[in-house]
Amino acid sequence: MSVVVEPVLEDLASGQWGLFTAAQARVRRVSRANLSHRERDGRLVRLAHGVYRLGGVPVAPLDELRAAWMSTEPEMLAWERVDVPEVVVGGAAAAAVHECGDIEPAPYRLFSRGRRQTQRADIAYRQRVLDPEDVVVVGGLPVTSIERTVADLVDEVGDLSLVGDVLADATRGDRAIDLDRLAHLLAPYAARYGHSRGDGSALLEQLRRSAGIDDVAVARALVQRPAVGAALANVISREVAEQLQVIAAQFQSQLGENAQFREQIDLMLAPLDEQSRLVSEIADTVLAPVLRQNREQMNQITKMIASQLPTITMPRPAMPVRNFRTDTQTDE
Repeated sequence: MSVVVEPVLEDLASGQWGLFTAAQARVRRVSRANLSHRERDGRLVRLAHGVYRLGGVPVAPLDELRAAWMSTEPEMLAWERVDVPEVVVGGAAAAAVHECGDIEPAPYRLFSRGRRQTQRADIAYRQRVLDPEDVVVVGGLPVTSIERTVADLVDEVGDLSLVGDVLADATRGDRAIDLDRLAHLLAPYAARYGHSRGDGSALLEQLRRSAGIDDVAVARALVQRPAVGAALANVISREVAEQLQVIAAQFQSQLGENAQFREQIDLMLAPLDEQSRLVSEIADTVLAPVLRQNREQMNQITKMIASQLPTITMPRPAMPVRNFRTDTQTDE
């Protein structure tokens, strides 16, 4: 029984980045001869042995990597393999999928549950059963997590400046890095780089310095994310309102100078001397607009209270101003 070839191939390629394998086509009764004929006239492009791209599909940067991964289990469709993948992309190839760093991805490091061998120069197998938390799916391709990828590159590449570029790229944008997990994964390599055996935290700090990453930069990038910045603004607004209500309730019946009341409010909002460098820098660069907005609102409230009370005496309250660091660093 004959089949109409084009719809079969288009259906195969539609869920696999425009790619398919000869084995997948054969299962659907499309012969190798049919594929060879279409390759000759330009309707198909062969990317690797037994892996094709439809001729009209635009070229993508990861096509060759995807073709290599598809060839490892050629009869299975890509989407059928991602839940419990037998083969996972790792190393520099995984960094390329994460769009981090600039390390040459080939030969492609592929982690396999079972032992595998190949004569292909573009694939390098390594047998390893990965922890589920170390595997993520990016664009339909199962790859090692950014933490596992960075740790593996520290082991395989050895040049911390190159690996640092991967980590630096990973900290930009909306991606979140689990630094505790990364330090744990780096622990086996700490002694190799001059640290105490198993001290993954020290190696992580060395890697961060190599990447030009410090706590202030990470925190600044975090609070500049729209969702985090909005949540932070809500925290500050709520804190200001609550403390103003307490002050007004405690001292509304006392007499004093309006200027003292305004000074007390300013002290409540100003960064304290004992605050850490991290909190001060964040306040200077990120929180300043929010604090100015709240200060203007509080000045208006102060004027309203002052107009109702001839004078207000207000000793410095003993209660501490809540440290913003406690409230804002839980997302980091």
